[in-house]
Amino acid sequence: MTDTVNKLKPKEDISHKLGTSAKKAMLSGAALVLLFTVFALLKPKLFLARSNLINIAQQVVTYSIIGFGLTFCLVCGGTDLSAGSSMALSGIIVTTLLIRGVPLVFSILTALIFGILMGIFNGFSIEVLGVVPFVATLGTQWIFRGLANVLVDGKPIYTNTIPSESVQKAFYVLGGGRMSSGLPYSVIITLVYGLILFVVLSKTRIGRQIYACGSNLEAAKLSGINAVGTRMFAYCVSGFSAAICGILVTSRISSAQPMAGQGYELEAIAASVLGGVSINGGEGSIGNTIIGALMMGIMRNGLNLMGVSSFWQQVVVGIILVGAVAMEARRNMKNK
Repeated sequence: MTDTVNKLKPKEDISHKLGTSAKKAMLSGAALVLLFTVFALLKPKLFLARSNLINIAQQVVTYSIIGFGLTFCLVCGGTDLSAGSSMALSGIIVTTLLIRGVPLVFSILTALIFGILMGIFNGFSIEVLGVVPFVATLGTQWIFRGLANVLVDGKPIYTNTIPSESVQKAFYVLGGGRMSSGLPYSVIITLVYGLILFVVLSKTRIGRQIYACGSNLEAAKLSGINAVGTRMFAYCVSGFSAAICGILVTSRISSAQPMAGQGYELEAIAASVLGGVSINGGEGSIGNTIIGALMMGIMRNGLNLMGVSSFWQQVVVGIILVGAVAMEARRNMKNK
Protein backbone atom coordinates (compact mmCIF):
# COMPACT_ATOMS: atom_id res chain seq x y z
CA MET A 1 0.00 0.00 0.00
CA THR A 2 2.84 2.36 0.87
CA ASP A 3 4.43 1.81 -2.53
CA THR A 4 1.16 2.65 -4.25
CA VAL A 5 0.78 5.84 -2.28
CA ASN A 6 4.35 6.86 -2.97
CA LYS A 7 3.76 6.56 -6.69
CA LEU A 8 1.53 9.60 -6.50
CA LYS A 9 4.05 12.02 -4.97
CA PRO A 10 1.43 14.79 -4.90
CA LYS A 11 3.49 17.96 -5.13
CA GLU A 12 5.99 16.64 -7.67
CA ASP A 13 3.26 14.97 -9.73
CA ILE A 14 1.08 18.09 -9.87
CA SER A 15 4.06 20.29 -10.77
CA HIS A 16 4.89 17.87 -13.58
CA LYS A 17 1.30 17.93 -14.86
CA LEU A 18 1.16 21.74 -14.79
CA GLY A 19 4.49 21.86 -16.61
CA THR A 20 3.14 19.53 -19.29
CA SER A 21 0.04 21.71 -19.60
CA ALA A 22 2.25 24.76 -20.09
CA LYS A 23 4.21 23.01 -22.84
CA LYS A 24 0.99 22.00 -24.56
CA ALA A 25 -0.29 25.57 -24.24
CA MET A 26 2.84 26.83 -25.99
CA LEU A 27 2.38 24.39 -28.87
CA SER A 28 -1.33 25.16 -29.13
CA GLY A 29 -0.57 28.88 -28.92
CA ALA A 30 1.80 28.56 -31.85
CA ALA A 31 -0.91 26.73 -33.81
CA LEU A 32 -3.35 29.50 -32.86
CA VAL A 33 -1.02 32.20 -34.19
CA LEU A 34 -0.52 30.21 -37.40
CA LEU A 35 -4.28 29.78 -37.85
CA PHE A 36 -4.87 33.49 -37.28
CA THR A 37 -2.12 34.40 -39.76
CA VAL A 38 -3.51 32.10 -42.47
CA PHE A 39 -6.99 33.62 -42.36
CA ALA A 40 -5.56 37.13 -42.04
CA LEU A 41 -3.65 36.56 -45.29
CA LEU A 42 -6.53 34.86 -47.11
CA LYS A 43 -9.26 37.35 -46.12
CA PRO A 44 -7.42 40.41 -44.70
CA LYS A 45 -10.18 43.01 -45.08
CA LEU A 46 -12.96 40.85 -43.74
CA PHE A 47 -11.09 38.83 -41.12
CA LEU A 48 -9.12 41.71 -39.60
CA ALA A 49 -12.09 44.06 -39.50
CA ARG A 50 -12.71 45.33 -35.98
CA SER A 51 -16.33 44.19 -36.05
CA ASN A 52 -15.28 40.67 -37.09
CA LEU A 53 -12.67 40.38 -34.34
CA ILE A 54 -15.30 41.41 -31.80
CA ASN A 55 -17.63 38.83 -33.33
CA ILE A 56 -14.97 36.14 -32.83
CA ALA A 57 -14.59 37.17 -29.18
CA GLN A 58 -18.38 36.87 -28.77
CA GLN A 59 -18.40 33.40 -30.35
CA VAL A 60 -15.55 32.20 -28.13
CA VAL A 61 -17.60 32.95 -24.99
CA THR A 62 -19.72 29.81 -25.42
CA TYR A 63 -16.80 27.47 -26.14
CA SER A 64 -14.84 28.93 -23.25
CA ILE A 65 -17.41 28.89 -20.44
CA ILE A 66 -18.71 25.39 -21.13
CA GLY A 67 -15.11 24.34 -21.78
CA PHE A 68 -14.02 25.63 -18.35
CA GLY A 69 -16.43 23.27 -16.63
CA LEU A 70 -15.52 20.38 -18.90
CA THR A 71 -11.83 21.03 -18.18
CA PHE A 72 -12.47 20.24 -14.51
CA CYS A 73 -14.24 17.02 -15.50
CA LEU A 74 -11.59 15.95 -18.02
CA VAL A 75 -8.67 16.73 -15.71
CA CYS A 76 -10.44 14.74 -12.99
CA GLY A 77 -10.72 11.74 -15.31
CA GLY A 78 -14.38 12.13 -16.30
CA THR A 79 -16.51 13.88 -18.89
CA ASP A 80 -19.86 15.69 -19.09
CA LEU A 81 -22.05 15.16 -22.14
CA SER A 82 -25.01 16.91 -20.49
CA ALA A 83 -23.52 20.43 -20.52
CA GLY A 84 -25.48 21.59 -23.58
CA SER A 85 -28.77 20.36 -22.11
CA SER A 86 -27.93 21.96 -18.75
CA MET A 87 -27.32 25.21 -20.60
CA ALA A 88 -30.75 25.04 -22.29
CA LEU A 89 -32.57 24.18 -19.06
CA SER A 90 -30.85 27.02 -17.16
CA GLY A 91 -31.82 29.53 -19.84
CA ILE A 92 -35.45 28.41 -19.66
CA ILE A 93 -35.48 28.58 -15.85
CA VAL A 94 -34.15 32.14 -15.67
CA THR A 95 -36.48 33.38 -18.45
CA THR A 96 -39.56 31.66 -16.98
CA LEU A 97 -38.91 33.25 -13.58
CA LEU A 98 -38.41 36.70 -15.12
CA ILE A 99 -41.64 36.40 -17.13
CA ARG A 100 -43.44 35.59 -13.87
CA GLY A 101 -42.13 38.77 -12.28
CA VAL A 102 -39.39 37.29 -10.11
CA PRO A 103 -36.58 39.86 -9.50
CA LEU A 104 -33.61 39.64 -11.87
CA VAL A 105 -30.96 38.80 -9.27
CA PHE A 106 -33.07 36.07 -7.67
CA SER A 107 -33.91 34.58 -11.10
CA ILE A 108 -30.24 34.41 -12.05
CA LEU A 109 -29.24 32.92 -8.70
CA THR A 110 -31.96 30.28 -9.02
CA ALA A 111 -30.74 29.27 -12.48
CA LEU A 112 -27.17 29.05 -11.18
CA ILE A 113 -28.27 26.92 -8.23
CA PHE A 114 -30.08 24.58 -10.62
CA GLY A 115 -26.84 24.35 -12.60
CA ILE A 116 -25.04 23.20 -9.46
CA LEU A 117 -27.85 20.73 -8.69
CA MET A 118 -27.52 19.27 -12.19
CA GLY A 119 -23.81 18.85 -11.52
CA ILE A 120 -24.58 17.15 -8.20
CA PHE A 121 -26.98 14.79 -9.97
CA ASN A 122 -24.28 13.89 -12.49
CA GLY A 123 -21.76 13.36 -9.71
CA PHE A 124 -24.20 11.26 -7.70
CA SER A 125 -24.94 9.04 -10.71
CA ILE A 126 -21.24 8.48 -11.30
CA GLU A 127 -19.72 8.39 -7.84
CA VAL A 128 -22.55 6.87 -5.78
CA LEU A 129 -24.54 4.79 -8.29
CA GLY A 130 -21.35 3.70 -10.06
CA VAL A 131 -22.43 4.55 -13.63
CA VAL A 132 -19.51 5.31 -15.95
CA PRO A 133 -19.26 9.06 -16.78
CA PHE A 134 -20.00 8.64 -20.50
CA VAL A 135 -23.24 6.71 -19.91
CA ALA A 136 -24.32 8.73 -16.87
CA THR A 137 -23.98 12.12 -18.53
CA LEU A 138 -25.45 10.81 -21.78
CA GLY A 139 -28.50 9.81 -19.75
CA THR A 140 -28.72 13.14 -17.93
CA GLN A 141 -28.33 14.88 -21.28
CA TRP A 142 -31.69 13.40 -22.23
CA ILE A 143 -33.20 14.07 -18.80
CA PHE A 144 -32.26 17.76 -18.75
CA ARG A 145 -33.26 18.25 -22.40
CA GLY A 146 -36.58 16.55 -21.71
CA LEU A 147 -37.23 18.79 -18.69
CA ALA A 148 -36.40 21.86 -20.77
CA ASN A 149 -39.01 20.83 -23.34
CA VAL A 150 -41.57 19.95 -20.67
CA LEU A 151 -41.30 23.36 -19.00
CA VAL A 152 -42.11 25.25 -22.20
CA ASP A 153 -44.03 22.56 -24.09
CA GLY A 154 -41.24 22.36 -26.64
CA LYS A 155 -41.61 26.01 -27.68
CA PRO A 156 -39.18 28.92 -27.26
CA ILE A 157 -40.02 31.70 -24.82
CA TYR A 158 -38.97 35.31 -25.41
CA THR A 159 -37.57 37.91 -23.07
CA ASN A 160 -39.76 40.64 -24.61
CA THR A 161 -42.64 39.09 -22.65
CA ILE A 162 -40.96 40.01 -19.35
CA PRO A 163 -43.42 42.43 -17.65
CA SER A 164 -40.85 45.08 -16.74
CA GLU A 165 -39.04 46.83 -19.59
CA SER A 166 -36.24 47.86 -17.25
CA VAL A 167 -35.67 44.21 -16.33
CA GLN A 168 -35.70 43.30 -20.03
CA LYS A 169 -32.96 45.83 -20.73
CA ALA A 170 -30.91 44.91 -17.66
CA PHE A 171 -31.05 41.22 -18.55
CA TYR A 172 -30.07 41.88 -22.18
CA VAL A 173 -26.96 43.79 -21.08
CA LEU A 174 -25.47 40.62 -19.55
CA GLY A 175 -25.12 38.75 -22.83
CA GLY A 176 -25.77 41.37 -25.49
CA GLY A 177 -24.49 44.62 -23.96
CA ARG A 178 -21.18 46.19 -24.98
CA MET A 179 -18.69 48.60 -23.52
CA SER A 180 -18.04 51.95 -25.21
CA SER A 181 -15.09 50.26 -26.98
CA GLY A 182 -17.46 47.71 -28.48
CA LEU A 183 -16.20 44.80 -26.38
CA PRO A 184 -19.15 42.66 -25.18
CA TYR A 185 -19.69 42.45 -21.44
CA SER A 186 -19.99 38.67 -21.84
CA VAL A 187 -16.32 38.56 -22.88
CA ILE A 188 -15.37 40.38 -19.67
CA ILE A 189 -17.49 37.96 -17.64
CA THR A 190 -15.79 35.03 -19.37
CA LEU A 191 -12.30 36.37 -18.65
CA VAL A 192 -13.07 37.02 -14.98
CA TYR A 193 -14.71 33.62 -14.55
CA GLY A 194 -11.81 31.93 -16.33
CA LEU A 195 -9.30 33.67 -14.05
CA ILE A 196 -11.18 32.51 -10.95
CA LEU A 197 -11.26 28.91 -12.16
CA PHE A 198 -7.60 29.10 -13.20
CA VAL A 199 -6.68 29.98 -9.62
CA VAL A 200 -8.95 27.25 -8.21
CA LEU A 201 -7.52 24.55 -10.47
CA SER A 202 -3.85 25.47 -10.29
CA LYS A 203 -3.37 27.15 -6.91
CA THR A 204 -5.73 25.52 -4.42
CA ARG A 205 -5.88 22.23 -2.55
CA ILE A 206 -9.04 21.08 -4.34
CA GLY A 207 -7.32 21.78 -7.65
CA ARG A 208 -4.35 19.60 -6.71
CA GLN A 209 -6.76 16.88 -5.64
CA ILE A 210 -8.51 17.06 -9.03
CA TYR A 211 -5.19 16.51 -10.80
CA ALA A 212 -4.37 13.66 -8.42
CA CYS A 213 -7.69 11.91 -9.09
CA GLY A 214 -7.24 12.25 -12.83
CA SER A 215 -3.65 11.01 -12.73
CA ASN A 216 -4.20 7.92 -10.57
CA LEU A 217 -7.55 7.54 -8.86
CA GLU A 218 -6.63 4.56 -6.70
CA ALA A 219 -3.41 6.16 -5.50
CA ALA A 220 -5.30 9.38 -4.76
CA LYS A 221 -7.76 7.46 -2.56
CA LEU A 222 -4.95 5.68 -0.74
CA SER A 223 -3.20 8.99 -0.07
CA GLY A 224 -6.24 10.21 1.86
CA ILE A 225 -7.97 12.29 -0.81
CA ASN A 226 -11.77 12.32 -0.73
CA ALA A 227 -12.09 11.21 -4.35
CA VAL A 228 -15.89 11.16 -4.33
CA GLY A 229 -16.15 14.71 -3.02
CA THR A 230 -13.43 15.94 -5.35
CA ARG A 231 -15.04 14.50 -8.47
CA MET A 232 -18.47 15.71 -7.35
CA PHE A 233 -16.99 19.20 -7.10
CA ALA A 234 -15.70 18.94 -10.68
CA TYR A 235 -19.19 18.07 -11.96
CA CYS A 236 -20.69 20.93 -9.95
CA VAL A 237 -18.28 23.33 -11.66
CA SER A 238 -19.37 21.93 -15.03
CA GLY A 239 -23.08 22.37 -14.19
CA PHE A 240 -22.49 25.88 -12.84
CA SER A 241 -20.52 26.81 -15.97
CA ALA A 242 -23.29 25.50 -18.23
CA ALA A 243 -25.81 27.58 -16.28
CA ILE A 244 -23.73 30.75 -16.75
CA CYS A 245 -23.48 30.03 -20.45
CA GLY A 246 -27.23 29.42 -20.67
CA ILE A 247 -27.98 32.74 -18.99
CA LEU A 248 -25.60 34.68 -21.26
CA VAL A 249 -26.80 33.06 -24.49
CA THR A 250 -30.46 33.53 -23.55
CA SER A 251 -29.74 37.15 -22.74
CA ARG A 252 -27.94 37.76 -26.03
CA ILE A 253 -30.52 36.18 -28.36
CA SER A 254 -33.46 37.43 -26.24
CA SER A 255 -35.08 34.00 -26.09
CA ALA A 256 -34.79 30.68 -24.30
CA GLN A 257 -34.82 27.71 -26.66
CA PRO A 258 -35.45 24.18 -25.34
CA MET A 259 -33.13 22.81 -28.03
CA ALA A 260 -30.38 25.36 -27.39
CA GLY A 261 -26.87 24.11 -26.80
CA GLN A 262 -27.16 20.92 -28.85
CA GLY A 263 -23.66 19.66 -29.54
CA TYR A 264 -22.06 22.49 -27.55
CA GLU A 265 -20.51 20.05 -25.08
CA LEU A 266 -18.80 18.19 -27.93
CA GLU A 267 -17.42 21.40 -29.41
CA ALA A 268 -16.26 22.48 -25.95
CA ILE A 269 -14.52 19.12 -25.47
CA ALA A 270 -12.92 19.58 -28.89
CA ALA A 271 -11.74 23.06 -27.89
CA SER A 272 -10.29 21.75 -24.62
CA VAL A 273 -8.46 18.90 -26.32
CA LEU A 274 -7.16 21.17 -29.08
CA GLY A 275 -5.82 23.47 -26.40
CA GLY A 276 -3.96 20.65 -24.70
CA VAL A 277 -6.29 19.19 -22.07
CA SER A 278 -5.77 15.44 -21.90
CA ILE A 279 -8.86 13.35 -22.54
CA ASN A 280 -7.26 10.66 -20.35
CA GLY A 281 -7.27 12.87 -17.26
CA GLY A 282 -4.61 14.44 -15.07
CA GLU A 283 -3.35 17.05 -17.54
CA GLY A 284 -4.68 20.40 -18.68
CA SER A 285 -5.52 23.88 -17.46
CA ILE A 286 -7.96 26.72 -18.00
CA GLY A 287 -5.29 28.39 -20.16
CA ASN A 288 -5.30 25.36 -22.48
CA THR A 289 -9.06 25.62 -22.83
CA ILE A 290 -8.98 29.35 -23.66
CA ILE A 291 -6.40 28.74 -26.40
CA GLY A 292 -8.47 25.87 -27.78
CA ALA A 293 -11.65 27.96 -27.69
CA LEU A 294 -9.89 30.74 -29.61
CA MET A 295 -8.73 28.18 -32.18
CA MET A 296 -12.29 26.91 -32.60
CA GLY A 297 -13.71 30.43 -32.86
CA ILE A 298 -11.11 31.61 -35.38
CA MET A 299 -11.43 28.44 -37.45
CA ARG A 300 -15.24 28.66 -37.57
CA ASN A 301 -15.15 32.37 -38.39
CA GLY A 302 -12.45 32.03 -41.03
CA LEU A 303 -14.20 29.15 -42.77
CA ASN A 304 -17.46 31.12 -42.76
CA LEU A 305 -15.72 34.08 -44.42
CA MET A 306 -14.34 31.71 -47.06
CA GLY A 307 -17.84 30.42 -47.78
CA VAL A 308 -17.25 26.90 -46.47
CA SER A 309 -20.49 25.07 -45.66
CA SER A 310 -21.29 24.49 -41.99
CA PHE A 311 -21.57 20.78 -42.80
CA TRP A 312 -17.99 20.70 -44.06
CA GLN A 313 -16.96 22.68 -40.99
CA GLN A 314 -18.26 19.81 -38.85
CA VAL A 315 -16.12 17.42 -40.89
CA VAL A 316 -13.05 19.61 -40.35
CA VAL A 317 -13.64 19.89 -36.59
CA GLY A 318 -14.13 16.14 -36.33
CA ILE A 319 -10.91 15.39 -38.24
CA ILE A 320 -8.93 17.83 -36.09
CA LEU A 321 -10.36 16.35 -32.88
CA VAL A 322 -9.50 12.79 -33.92
CA GLY A 323 -6.03 13.96 -34.91
CA ALA A 324 -5.47 15.71 -31.57
CA VAL A 325 -6.57 12.64 -29.59
CA ALA A 326 -4.42 10.37 -31.78
CA MET A 327 -1.37 12.55 -31.10
CA GLU A 328 -2.14 12.39 -27.37
CA ALA A 329 -2.39 8.59 -27.55
CA ARG A 330 0.95 8.31 -29.36
CA ARG A 331 2.60 10.56 -26.79
CA ASN A 332 1.25 8.44 -23.94
CA MET A 333 2.52 5.25 -25.59
CA LYS A 334 6.02 6.73 -25.92
CA ASN A 335 6.03 7.74 -22.25
CA LYS A 336 5.17 4.24 -21.05
